[in-house]
Amino acid sequence: MKELFEIVTQPASGEGKETFVSIGIPLKAGGHDVMCPVSKRCASYGALETEVQAIKDELDALLQKAKESFEGSATEDALGLRPDMSAENIWSVLSKLSQEDLFVGSYNSLEEGKRRAVAEHVLTQCNVFSGMPSVFSSRYNSETGLLE
Repeated sequence: MKELFEIVTQPASGEGKETFVSIGIPLKAGGHDVMCPVSKRCASYGALETEVQAIKDELDALLQKAKESFEGSATEDALGLRPDMSAENIWSVLSKLSQEDLFVGSYNSLEEGKRRAVAEHVLTQCNVFSGMPSVFSSRYNSETGLLE
Protein backbone atom coordinates (compact mmCIF):
# COMPACT_ATOMS: atom_id res chain seq x y z
CA MET A 1 0.00 0.00 0.00
CA LYS A 2 1.25 3.45 -0.87
CA GLU A 3 1.91 5.71 2.10
CA LEU A 4 -1.10 7.86 2.93
CA PHE A 5 0.75 10.88 4.33
CA GLU A 6 3.63 12.84 2.83
CA ILE A 7 5.87 15.62 4.08
CA VAL A 8 5.29 18.84 2.19
CA THR A 9 8.15 21.34 2.08
CA GLN A 10 7.38 24.96 1.27
CA PRO A 11 10.21 27.46 1.09
CA ALA A 12 9.33 30.87 2.40
CA SER A 13 9.52 33.73 -0.06
CA GLY A 14 12.60 35.90 0.10
CA GLU A 15 16.24 35.20 0.66
CA GLY A 16 17.29 33.87 4.05
CA LYS A 17 13.74 32.98 5.03
CA GLU A 18 13.02 29.69 6.76
CA THR A 19 11.38 26.68 5.14
CA PHE A 20 7.96 25.50 6.26
CA VAL A 21 7.06 21.83 6.56
CA SER A 22 3.60 20.30 6.84
CA ILE A 23 1.85 16.96 6.46
CA GLY A 24 -0.35 16.34 3.42
CA ILE A 25 -2.26 13.64 1.57
CA PRO A 26 -1.66 13.40 -2.17
CA LEU A 27 -4.86 13.25 -4.23
CA LYS A 28 -5.57 12.80 -7.92
CA ALA A 29 -8.50 14.85 -9.15
CA GLY A 30 -9.43 15.28 -12.81
CA GLY A 31 -6.02 14.06 -13.95
CA HIS A 32 -4.22 16.53 -11.68
CA ASP A 33 -2.07 15.75 -8.67
CA VAL A 34 -3.15 17.82 -5.67
CA MET A 35 -1.67 17.89 -2.19
CA CYS A 36 -4.34 18.17 0.50
CA PRO A 37 -2.84 19.61 3.71
CA VAL A 38 -3.79 17.93 6.99
CA SER A 39 -1.56 19.98 9.28
CA LYS A 40 -0.49 23.57 9.75
CA ARG A 41 2.71 24.83 8.16
CA CYS A 42 5.50 24.45 10.71
CA ALA A 43 8.82 26.29 10.95
CA SER A 44 10.40 23.86 13.42
CA TYR A 45 10.59 20.17 14.18
CA GLY A 46 8.85 20.74 17.53
CA ALA A 47 5.91 22.45 15.87
CA LEU A 48 5.60 19.62 13.33
CA GLU A 49 5.80 17.06 16.13
CA THR A 50 2.86 18.80 17.84
CA GLU A 51 0.85 18.69 14.60
CA VAL A 52 1.62 14.99 14.08
CA GLN A 53 0.57 14.23 17.66
CA ALA A 54 -2.73 16.04 17.06
CA ILE A 55 -3.31 13.87 13.95
CA LYS A 56 -2.51 10.74 15.98
CA ASP A 57 -4.91 11.82 18.72
CA GLU A 58 -7.68 12.39 16.20
CA LEU A 59 -7.06 9.00 14.59
CA ASP A 60 -7.12 7.35 18.04
CA ALA A 61 -10.47 9.03 18.75
CA LEU A 62 -11.84 7.75 15.42
CA LEU A 63 -10.59 4.27 16.25
CA GLN A 64 -12.38 4.43 19.61
CA LYS A 65 -15.61 5.47 17.87
CA ALA A 66 -15.21 2.55 15.48
CA LYS A 67 -14.65 0.19 18.42
CA GLU A 68 -17.81 1.47 20.10
CA SER A 69 -19.69 1.03 16.85
CA PHE A 70 -18.53 -2.57 16.51
CA GLU A 71 -19.29 -3.25 20.16
CA GLY A 72 -22.69 -1.62 19.72
CA SER A 73 -23.41 -3.98 16.84
CA ALA A 74 -22.49 -6.93 19.05
CA THR A 75 -24.74 -5.57 21.80
CA GLU A 76 -27.59 -5.18 19.32
CA ASP A 77 -27.13 -8.79 18.25
CA ALA A 78 -26.94 -9.98 21.87
CA LEU A 79 -30.15 -8.12 22.70
CA GLY A 80 -31.89 -9.33 19.55
CA LEU A 81 -32.20 -5.84 18.06
CA ARG A 82 -32.41 -5.76 14.27
CA PRO A 83 -32.46 -2.84 11.81
CA ASP A 84 -35.91 -3.88 10.55
CA MET A 85 -37.54 -3.65 13.99
CA SER A 86 -40.08 -0.95 14.73
CA ALA A 87 -39.34 1.77 17.26
CA GLU A 88 -41.94 0.25 19.58
CA ASN A 89 -40.30 -3.19 19.42
CA ILE A 90 -36.84 -1.74 19.99
CA TRP A 91 -38.16 0.17 22.98
CA SER A 92 -39.75 -3.00 24.31
CA VAL A 93 -36.32 -4.67 24.37
CA LEU A 94 -34.44 -1.64 25.73
CA SER A 95 -36.92 -0.84 28.47
CA LYS A 96 -36.45 -4.31 29.99
CA LEU A 97 -32.75 -3.71 30.63
CA SER A 98 -31.97 -3.23 34.31
CA GLN A 99 -28.48 -1.77 33.91
CA GLU A 100 -28.63 1.91 33.01
CA ASP A 101 -25.18 1.92 31.35
CA LEU A 102 -26.15 -1.00 29.10
CA PHE A 103 -29.45 0.73 28.35
CA VAL A 104 -27.73 4.00 27.37
CA GLY A 105 -24.99 2.27 25.37
CA SER A 106 -27.47 0.09 23.52
CA TYR A 107 -29.67 3.03 22.60
CA ASN A 108 -26.73 5.21 21.56
CA SER A 109 -25.35 2.45 19.33
CA LEU A 110 -28.50 2.44 17.20
CA GLU A 111 -28.43 4.08 13.79
CA GLU A 112 -29.48 7.75 14.09
CA GLY A 113 -32.81 7.31 12.30
CA LYS A 114 -33.77 4.44 14.61
CA ARG A 115 -32.64 6.42 17.67
CA ARG A 116 -34.86 9.33 16.71
CA ALA A 117 -37.81 7.02 15.96
CA VAL A 118 -37.40 5.36 19.37
CA ALA A 119 -37.14 8.79 21.01
CA GLU A 120 -40.35 9.89 19.29
CA HIS A 121 -42.10 6.75 20.52
CA VAL A 122 -40.87 7.14 24.11
CA LEU A 123 -41.56 10.84 24.40
CA THR A 124 -45.05 10.63 22.87
CA GLN A 125 -46.31 7.20 23.91
CA CYS A 126 -44.68 6.31 27.23
CA ASN A 127 -45.06 7.56 30.80
CA VAL A 128 -41.80 9.47 31.17
CA PHE A 129 -42.21 9.86 34.93
CA SER A 130 -41.16 6.35 35.99
CA GLY A 131 -38.88 3.48 35.01
CA MET A 132 -36.67 3.55 31.93
CA PRO A 133 -38.84 6.17 30.16
CA SER A 134 -37.93 8.51 33.02
CA VAL A 135 -34.23 7.72 32.57
CA PHE A 136 -34.65 8.24 28.84
CA SER A 137 -36.40 11.59 29.10
CA SER A 138 -33.93 12.95 31.65
CA ARG A 139 -30.86 11.96 29.62
CA TYR A 140 -32.11 12.57 26.06
CA ASN A 141 -30.36 15.31 24.05
CA SER A 142 -32.68 16.33 21.21
CA GLU A 143 -29.84 17.99 19.25
CA THR A 144 -27.63 14.89 19.04
CA GLY A 145 -30.35 12.28 19.40
CA LEU A 146 -28.19 10.57 22.04
CA LEU A 147 -28.60 9.79 25.71
CA GLU A 148 -26.05 11.59 27.85
